[in-house]
Amino acid sequence: MASQAELLKAMEAYIIPNYGLRLRAMVRGEGARIWDADGREYVDFFAGFGGAGIAGHCHPRIVEAVREQAGTLCCHGNFFTNPNELALAEKLNEHAFAGKAFYCHSGAEANEAALKLVRLAAGEGRYKIISFHHCFHGRTMGALSLTPEKFQVGFEPMLPGNVKVDYNDLDAVAAAVDGETAGIFVEPIQGEGGVHIPSVEFMQGLRTLCDAHNLLLVCDEVWTGPARTGKWFCYQHYGMAPDVLTVAKALGGGAPVGVCFAASQWADVLGPGKHGCTMGGNPLCTAAALAACELIEDEGLVERAAAKGAELAQAVRDAGVSCVKEVRGKGMMIGIQIDKPAADIFKAALDAGLFICYAGTDVLRLAPPLVTPDDLLSKGLDLLLAAMRK
Repeated sequence: MASQAELLKAMEAYIIPNYGLRLRAMVRGEGARIWDADGREYVDFFAGFGGAGIAGHCHPRIVEAVREQAGTLCCHGNFFTNPNELALAEKLNEHAFAGKAFYCHSGAEANEAALKLVRLAAGEGRYKIISFHHCFHGRTMGALSLTPEKFQVGFEPMLPGNVKVDYNDLDAVAAAVDGETAGIFVEPIQGEGGVHIPSVEFMQGLRTLCDAHNLLLVCDEVWTGPARTGKWFCYQHYGMAPDVLTVAKALGGGAPVGVCFAASQWADVLGPGKHGCTMGGNPLCTAAALAACELIEDEGLVERAAAKGAELAQAVRDAGVSCVKEVRGKGMMIGIQIDKPAADIFKAALDAGLFICYAGTDVLRLAPPLVTPDDLLSKGLDLLLAAMRK
């Protein structure tokens, strides 16, 4: 196998540099651990950027589900269906609300589908979408239109009718609604924006506002679902439900799966010819996602996320690290507000053998796999605290 230096050098020649300089070349993973090409081990407290958020890397149950499916049927085109995509949709009905699924491969794609569904449901003349400052809904052109302006530079003009207001400010939302408004997109916890948590009153108020004005409410749970926040889906913390739920990242158990899941009364507006995804719902990826959902059920990972996330957040608070100003989150989705450059702590942690991430300039983000054993949670915490104390 090539060395890490050789792989990173080859990347410069063959890979588009949209992610900038890659920091490591990874070759193997197991649970909450991952290894680079030089054999260096890391504790993964960001779960492969969320893609391994439930079961970690290469969980035997998911590996076996994929192995068996790969030897049976991988794809068939969307004139047909398969048992896995139907079973996964049944899981969403069981753990979210009564609805129907459109399958794709990523959160941005799921939000693109949701955007089209909302516009179709609203009818002619209603096209405006309200989203929030510091949100993140993806980088495809429709999703990018809903996302803050700093991500839009160089790609203008965006889709017309996108209105951004302050998060957790219900009066601002109400003031933005007019006769051309079609719907609202909201993250029940803002992830990329810095792990910001809205009030129960705000989330319930959005539901009431949408009902009063015949708007569709979309909850973007690409980061928060399933199970990460100590509920199957984060909106369930607030005693309300959206019309449309978008899910990706962890849902696939490491495979690329995105879902736009719409309440039954709205789902059929996305009828024949209105949208598509060639490999969406393919048997291979949905086998992985179904195995991940069954793992959540069988191993009590919703409850584990709630308990262990609370312990981890409290341990950071109790450590007395001088740069820590606030620790916030739900379950295993944790943001640490600090008064020094977050990028410096990220780099120090990586050099010490811990992978975390950051949002903006002053928030560290933690999102370990839900199956992370106690000893690795302790080891990762020690590495984190040491990096913050430097």
